[in-house]
Amino acid sequence: MKRSWVLCTVYVFAALTGCKDPNGPPGSPVGSAAGFVHAAPDVVVKEVRTFAPNDAVAGSNDEYYIITFTFKNDQGQSLAPRIDHFVLQDLQNRRYFGVDSGNVNLVGISNYTGVLGVGESHDYTVGFRVPTGTAATLFYDNSF
Repeated sequence: MKRSWVLCTVYVFAALTGCKDPNGPPGSPVGSAAGFVHAAPDVVVKEVRTFAPNDAVAGSNDEYYIITFTFKNDQGQSLAPRIDHFVLQDLQNRRYFGVDSGNVNLVGISNYTGVLGVGESHDYTVGFRVPTGTAATLFYDNSF
């Protein structure tokens, strides 16, 4: 009787907590902010990590999203993607431009700097300084 009570308790606890895989289904982005970052059709998000800026800016409520993704060139011409042309655009149309240096959280990041032909793809890791909890779409902007 005691054993069945323990098993029943474990079963109810498991049902209430959801027993979810912390990384989600195969191919879904992982990380603490993965649900906040959506991708344009030419981007596949692999991982999203968040970090405090560690720069002691008074009143700052920011964080860094460090996003690892695959970018496929569908711009209609060959291009050498620039990191600052990767953009996170939030629901209020505010834009945050990508960086891969300039903060301790970005140390060790290096990216492909070669030319991508039309239809070619490459992996990138890019940082974005955003307000905490920002929901946004990641895309490449070749217009500037």
